[in-house]
Amino acid sequence: MPDKPSRNEAEYFARAEAGRLKALKEQADAEARRTARMSHYMKCPRCGADLRVEVHWGIEVERCPECNGLWFDAGEAQRLVELNERHGVSAIIRSIAEAVRGPAKAKPPSE
Repeated sequence: MPDKPSRNEAEYFARAEAGRLKALKEQADAEARRTARMSHYMKCPRCGADLRVEVHWGIEVERCPECNGLWFDAGEAQRLVELNERHGVSAIIRSIAEAVRGPAKAKPPSE
């Protein structure tokens, strides 16, 4: 028996090794994508601070405490449009603005 593998045998092992390497690379790439995604989870896209979840009129809003940016998830903008049709968007925006800066102070009476 010859010690040298046949051509078919060498090709088989080369293909098998290439398949294992491809699977390992895909697994490593998927893990890298997952890790990168998690490093950005609940971070402000503008300044990178941790976002806080606040609920206004039943809509969850992610707000950045550093730059006061507001972020809506899928479907929340549509919910805002529906609420606007019933209540007017000014009441909703006022609610969010008061959460950011505090309740509006009453103006002193004019003389």
